[in-house]
Order: sequence, then structure tokens, then C-alpha cells
Amino acid sequence: MRLTPREFRVVALVTVVFSLSALTYVWPNVRMVLLAYEFQKQQRIHQALLSENELLLLERESLTSLDRIAPLATGELGMHPAEPGQVITVFLNQKP
Repeated sequence: MRLTPREFRVVALVTVVFSLSALTYVWPNVRMVLLAYEFQKQQRIHQALLSENELLLLERESLTSLDRIAPLATGELGMHPAEPGQVITVFLNQKP
């Protein structure tokens, strides 16, 4: 079966229009799936960061604990409690 140049153009045009229509119909669904994958990835990253944040907060609390600092100050650094005359209190005027 031979197509004339005019028939060929009509078939080509119908094919292009059909293909563009199909892509227009399918593309939002493809985009939605891609966004869902990206959202899940971001959720995993968020959960990992929250977990790491909790661990870092716990570590900060343990490192700044007075129960840990006092023995380090007296044992390793040779510090001792201040004598009464060594403490100076400074009052700051704060504007209301």
C-alpha cells in the first residue's frame, strides 16, 4: 500500500497529535510518582537528622554535666574551690 505525500502528512500529523495528547495525559502522573519518591527520600533524611540531633543533644548534656566537669577540674587541672575573698560579684544595670 502506497501513501501519497498528502496522506503521509495527514498520518504523520495525526500520529504527532496523538503522541502529544498521550504525553499530556501521562506526564502529570509520572511527575507525581517522581515527587513521591523525592518526598520519601527527604523524609528519610529528615528522620536521620532528627536522630542525629537527639544524639548530639544528649552528648552535649553529658559533656556539660557538672558531675563530669568537677572531677576534671580538681583532678586533671588542679583547680580547687575559691576562697571567700577571691569571689567578686559584678552587678549590671539593666534597662527595663
